[in-house]
Amino acid sequence: MSPNIPPDLQVLKFPLRMLRFVGLWGDRRELVRYASVVLCMSVVLIIPKAALGSGKDGFDSFARNTAELIFFTEVCVSIGIFASRRGSFERLVEVLRETVLMYEDVELLGEIVAFNRKMERFSKSYAAWIGFWVVLYLGIPMIFTCVKVVFPGEGDRGDFMLIAELQFYWLDIRRNLLDYAIYLVFCSMAIFCSSYQSTLKGAVILVSIQYGTKLFELVAMSIDRLGNVKEGIARKNQLREIVNLHKLAFQYTKHLEDTVCFMMINQILNCILIWCLMMFYVSTNFGPNAVCVIILFAVLMGEMIAYCVNGSKLAETAAAVGHAVYRYPWYNEPTAMQKDMQLIIERAQKPTGITAAKFYFVNIERLGLVVQASYSYYLILKKRF
Repeated sequence: MSPNIPPDLQVLKFPLRMLRFVGLWGDRRELVRYASVVLCMSVVLIIPKAALGSGKDGFDSFARNTAELIFFTEVCVSIGIFASRRGSFERLVEVLRETVLMYEDVELLGEIVAFNRKMERFSKSYAAWIGFWVVLYLGIPMIFTCVKVVFPGEGDRGDFMLIAELQFYWLDIRRNLLDYAIYLVFCSMAIFCSSYQSTLKGAVILVSIQYGTKLFELVAMSIDRLGNVKEGIARKNQLREIVNLHKLAFQYTKHLEDTVCFMMINQILNCILIWCLMMFYVSTNFGPNAVCVIILFAVLMGEMIAYCVNGSKLAETAAAVGHAVYRYPWYNEPTAMQKDMQLIIERAQKPTGITAAKFYFVNIERLGLVVQASYSYYLILKKRF
């Protein structure tokens, strides 16, 4: 973080640390770190799945293999898109830092400090949430297979339980214990790379959206407190500062939109494909092998819900700035101040939020449509196969 910013006012601390760890923040020459993450996932998961398939016959196995392939590819593509939009994200961080330093009111500064701490806790909680699913995702197949090996049933020749269903090059990972152990080591490395990217994506997007929401909330609070400022030059200067803060909030939202809009369209389209394929697999293979698929489904569902809920909250908070002006007795102010307030109202009337490649806003309504589309495609697959 910038050394000129007091520690309590530093923003996006946890996401920036995660970005710096894989070379996506700071010296651009460190990008080789992220390339190694993508290489690990490609060699262990993406290439075998795409080139060799699941190693089993049947459309249900094909559905699971395809859903997992899209899932693991999607996170790499999303972070790749972020890397290509890094300039927009850097401008976003600059605007956020500039905005935070403009506040001088002790109470509002306290709000910022408290919010920074809240976002730090949220980021770590989100990482712990992903970590919880990773432990289940890796642990359940290992435990199930260990029990199968140590306590084999009479005449039991069933396959081992795989973390991700694929043909792992020339190894017999379904029946040979040594080959299965080799597969576990490499697959676990790839899963950790994938989970780190999932955590990074969620932390960056969700925390950035919530900071945008907070900027509009602070503007609304400043308007509500404007009546406490002494009439005359002091109130006029305060209003102009509020106008500038509102402008910076919109600039922040614009950079946020430029950073994540293509990530969102990638997320939504892939969610529809993954969900319908996963629902098909679980409905035809409900048992131990479906556990890992259900875990991936839960992670993806959690991500989409979080994006859509926070997208709706951002739009509502931006609109609330206009409502704050309506509540204020602006008609008692001089003409010059009324014009400044009119400018805030005009800005607040414009739809604000994050979009999926500027086609549509990411909100609760969009979540319902995605779920509906996924279920419709699932019914088609179920009827056809």
